[in-house]
Amino acid sequence: MKKLAKLLVFAVTLILVFGTVFSSAVEPYDTYTYSIDGEPLKSPPAFSAIDEFDAIDMKISAVSPTLPTFAAKGQPSDIVADNAGNLYISDTNNNRIIVLNKYYEAIHVISEYVNEIGQKKTLKTPMGMFVTNPEITADGSSYIYVCNRGVNDLGQEVGEVVVFDRNYQYVRTIVKPESEILTDAEFKPECIAVDKYGRIFITSSDAEQGAIVLSSDGRFTGFIGAQKVSVDLLDAIWRKYFMSDETLDTQALKLAVPYNNITVDSDGFVYVTTNTNKQEDLKNQYAAIKSKTATYSPVKKLNAQGKEIMKRNGFFDPGGEIVLNYTEVSQIIDVAMGAGDTWTILDESRSRFFTYDQSGNLLFAFGEDGDQLGHGLGLVGMTYHVLTDEKTGEKEYRLLSMDSKGLITVYESTPYYASIIKALSSESDNNYVQSRLDWEKVLTLNNNFDLAYIGIGKALYHQGQYEESMEYLEKAYETEWWSKSSDAKGNEVMSVWLFPILILVIAVLVLFFKFLGYAKKKNKATALKVGRKSYVEELLYMFHLVFHPFDGFWDLKHEKRGSVRAATTILVITGLSFFYQSIGQGYPFNPRGESLNILLLFAILLVVFFLFCVSNWCLTTLFEGEGSFKDIYIATAYSLSPLPLFLILSTIFTNILTVESSAIISLITTIGYIWVGILIFFGTLITHDYSMKKNFITILGTLLAMLIIAFIAVLFFSLLAKMIGFVVSIFTEVGNRM
Repeated sequence: MKKLAKLLVFAVTLILVFGTVFSSAVEPYDTYTYSIDGEPLKSPPAFSAIDEFDAIDMKISAVSPTLPTFAAKGQPSDIVADNAGNLYISDTNNNRIIVLNKYYEAIHVISEYVNEIGQKKTLKTPMGMFVTNPEITADGSSYIYVCNRGVNDLGQEVGEVVVFDRNYQYVRTIVKPESEILTDAEFKPECIAVDKYGRIFITSSDAEQGAIVLSSDGRFTGFIGAQKVSVDLLDAIWRKYFMSDETLDTQALKLAVPYNNITVDSDGFVYVTTNTNKQEDLKNQYAAIKSKTATYSPVKKLNAQGKEIMKRNGFFDPGGEIVLNYTEVSQIIDVAMGAGDTWTILDESRSRFFTYDQSGNLLFAFGEDGDQLGHGLGLVGMTYHVLTDEKTGEKEYRLLSMDSKGLITVYESTPYYASIIKALSSESDNNYVQSRLDWEKVLTLNNNFDLAYIGIGKALYHQGQYEESMEYLEKAYETEWWSKSSDAKGNEVMSVWLFPILILVIAVLVLFFKFLGYAKKKNKATALKVGRKSYVEELLYMFHLVFHPFDGFWDLKHEKRGSVRAATTILVITGLSFFYQSIGQGYPFNPRGESLNILLLFAILLVVFFLFCVSNWCLTTLFEGEGSFKDIYIATAYSLSPLPLFLILSTIFTNILTVESSAIISLITTIGYIWVGILIFFGTLITHDYSMKKNFITILGTLLAMLIIAFIAVLFFSLLAKMIGFVVSIFTEVGNRM
C-alpha cells in the first residue's frame, strides 16, 4: 500500500507540474506571441483544430446532384458566415454559392436567378461575398452581396455585384456607376464589405487608387485609402531629367499595390489588406515591421473618409510574421473580425493566423503548412463562425479556414481564448476591477503574456495604485500608461513636497548663478596674472569662452589661458556626461534599460574627436593655417564645454517629463549641439586666423577628410584581417601536412 501511495503522489505531482505542457503539446502547431526582441514566446493554444469537412461531409449532393462535389476545375475563393451560423462558400469556377447550416451541411445552392426585368441569369465566377447582420445594420436589413463577373448585352464580361436576401431571392444588381473617374477596367469587384449604413466598399485587382466606395443605392462616391507608390530617388531623377518621352512610354508605370481583401467592423471602420511579390514593396513591408508606420503596412484600418486610424501600440507592426529577411514577410490574403473587437489575418505563405486587439497588440499566432488536422495547404479564406446556445444565449467562437479544394478546417476556441476576450471586454467596458481579475487569470495560464501585465497595470492606475501600476507596466515595456501613472504619482508627491522642492530648485539656481559670478571674477583676475596659470584657473576659463568666443579663443591661444591637461579634463567630463545619458534616462525613454559600455563610449568619442583634430590639422597645414595640432586639440576640447550641461539636463528631464514632452528634451540637446558647433566654427576661425569664407570651406573640407580617413582605416584593417587569416591558414595547412 505504501508503494502504491507513493506512486499516486508521484503521478499527481507530474500532472500538476507538466499538465499544461502536455495539454498544449497535443496541438500539431505552436501558439505564440513575440517579445520586444522579436523572439517567439510560446503560449497556450487559443484555438484547437477539431474537425474537417469536405464536399462529401457537407452533403452537397443533396442540393446539387448534377455537381455534387468541388470538381477538378472548381476552386472556392471565399467563405463567410452570417449571424445565424450559416456559411456561404463562393465556388468560383463552378459558378455557384453553396450555403451550409451551422452543422456544416449544404442546405441551398445559389446559381441561377431572375433579374428585375424577368431575364434568367446565372452567376459567373462569383468571388468575394459579404452578409450584413440585421443586429447591426441601421434599418435591421440583411442581404447577401456577391462579387460577380456578369455579361452585358454585347456579350462582354463586366464586373457587378449581385444582391440576394436571406431567403436567397434576387434583390438587385449593382453595375459600374456612371463616373469619369471610375473606369470599366477598374470596376472588377473581387472582395466586398458593407457597413451598417449600407455603404459598399469594394476591392478590385485593377483599382490602384484604393478601395472603391459606393453609396447604398450604388452611386460612386470615390476611392479611399490609396496605397503610397514606392519611388526610388535616383530612379525618379533619372526618369525626370535623363529619359526621353519615347523611352518613358516604353517603360511600365510604377503603380500602387491594390487591396486584395476587405471587411468592416460593427462601428463601420474598414480593414483592408495587400499582398504583393514585387521586391520593392516587400522591402517596404519588411521595413514597416519595426517602424510601425502605416504607409507600407499590409493591413490598414480606415474610417469612412479613408484616413488610416489603426493603433500600433504593439512591439511590431500588426502585419503578420516577424522575420529577418524581406523575402519572408507574410503574404496576407484575408482579414476577419472576431470577439471583443479583435481581428485576425491569414498568412497564405505559412497557413498561419495572427490575431490582434484594437491597439495593434498581437494576442496570439498559430498555424502551419501540412496535411494533418490543424495544418493547411493552399488556404484561400477564413471566417469566424459564431454559434449561439439557444438556452443560455452564450456564444461560442470558432475559426474556419478553407483551402483551394474546398476543405474546411474547424478550430474551436479554448478557455485561454475565452479568458483573453473576457479581459478585453471588461477593459473596454471600463470595469477595471473585473479586468484586473480577468488579466490575472490570463497570467495564470500564460505568464509570458505582456498584454496581461499592461491590462493589470492600467487597472491599477484607475484604482489609484500608481506604484504597483508602474511595476506591472515595466514588465511589458509599456511607456504610455507608465507615464500616466508616473504623472499621477508625481502629482501626489508634489501636493506634499511642492514647497520644499521649489526651495531646492531656487537654491540650486542661486548657487549655479553665484558660481558663474565667481568664475567671472576669477577669470578677470586671472587675465591680469603674469606667468603660468593654475589648473583650476585653466578649467574656469571655459565659462568665459562659451559666452565670449571671439576674445575667448584669442586669449586661449595667444595668452595661454588653456592647456592640454584642462582640455583633456573637459573631454573626459564630456565622455562621462554621455555615459550618464546612456544609463540615466528615465523609463519612458529607455524602457529596456539599454546602455553603452563606458569603454566603448569613450572609444567612440575619442575616435571622432581625434579624427576631427587630425583632419583639420592635415587640411590647415596645406592651406596656411596658423594653428598647431596642440592648438587645434585645445580649442576643439574647450568648444565641448557647454555640451555636458545640456546632456545632463536633458537626462534629468527624461526622469521628470513624459514621452509626450520629448520635444522639450530634444530641444535641450539640440541647443547644446548647436552651441558646440558655433564654438568649433569660431575656434577654428581664430586659431588659424582665417576669414569667414575660408573657414567655412575648411570646416566642410575637414568633414570630408574625416570620411576619407575613416574609409581608408576600415579598408586597411579589413585587408590586414584578411592577410592575417591567409597567413594563419598557410601555417595551419603546413602543420596538417607535416
